[in-house]
Amino acid sequence: MSRLLLLSGLVVLGVGCAGTQANSRAGEPAFSLGQGAGEPLRVQGSVITGPSSSLVINDDTLRGRYRDMPVSLKWTWQDLTGAVGSYGTRMELAEGDDTRVWGSFGGMGVDLTLNGDWLYGSVGACGYVLKRNEAGFAGQRTCGGLLEEGLQVAFGAPLLERPLGEKAALLTLMLVNTTSTYTPNLSMAQFTRPRTPLVGNGQQKGN
Repeated sequence: MSRLLLLSGLVVLGVGCAGTQANSRAGEPAFSLGQGAGEPLRVQGSVITGPSSSLVINDDTLRGRYRDMPVSLKWTWQDLTGAVGSYGTRMELAEGDDTRVWGSFGGMGVDLTLNGDWLYGSVGACGYVLKRNEAGFAGQRTCGGLLEEGLQVAFGAPLLERPLGEKAALLTLMLVNTTSTYTPNLSMAQFTRPRTPLVGNGQQKGN
């Protein structure tokens, strides 16, 4: 009888803790991520949700589903590895005067630099030159030679304070989530280290 009471108490305690954790998460501020044209994602505490996405951040991992594709990522202070769908992910990370992220995310080439208010580089076949604003980042995107002005992507300022690996995953997911088509099977040979932001007449400086 005493054993039954003990087990019942443990069950109630577990349910209570789960409920407290869920309530604290629900009470945290929520931030949009990327563009609704891709998938209207929302980050709230350790949870990322969307119509066909459900991801959970747990210490040094990101797991769940993005656009119904399984996601399993893990990071250290030096790299981010794992898989998105059936494609591998391996990105190198560096943080000093700026934040650097480069490699492959779910088969897509990634080469990004976050330097102060500026975020520039490439994800997949698109290049970005974006500047921080109240809602996230705004600026230019070039895809297939076409220049798009006035691009706005959501990224709440508190997300920039998260640990390097987590921040790298969220920044990459933000840009992956700016288009309605996910095309991971791109050759890494197309991508180089990021260039400096657009200057003057819209031409990029060389490396």
